[in-house]
Amino acid sequence: MTSFANILSALEQRPPTQPDRRQKLRYPLDLSVSFRFSSGASPFTGAGRVVNVSSGGVLVVSKRVVSPHECKMGARVEMSIEWPFLLDGRVPLQFFALGRVVRRGEAVFAAAFEQHQFRTARTTNLLEWPANSAPVLH
Repeated sequence: MTSFANILSALEQRPPTQPDRRQKLRYPLDLSVSFRFSSGASPFTGAGRVVNVSSGGVLVVSKRVVSPHECKMGARVEMSIEWPFLLDGRVPLQFFALGRVVRRGEAVFAAAFEQHQFRTARTTNLLEWPANSAPVLH
């Protein structure tokens, strides 16, 4: 089984095999993320780290291997990312996003954003939402 640190290390050391065709500039980050895939018979929740983000999407490394049954291409994913900056220098923020899985690996997935918003951090997080509810994003 591959460790979380080994996956991050491999991603950082991987040489590009072809020119990057993506149109959005990516920003490398190392932020905590909670996520929930809502496709399939039962939702799958997990946690991991954001590797990079752009205005169009995010690359996430899961803390554990995610099977193709749990994370399918095109699956809808809800994410709660702990944002590194404080509102007014004192209020913690979270970046909430809804998206679709556009690429996946053994413990990695990329999602294209469909909706997103910043929220002030509360004690309730993404993984504590009722199973049949979704965040209201504008």
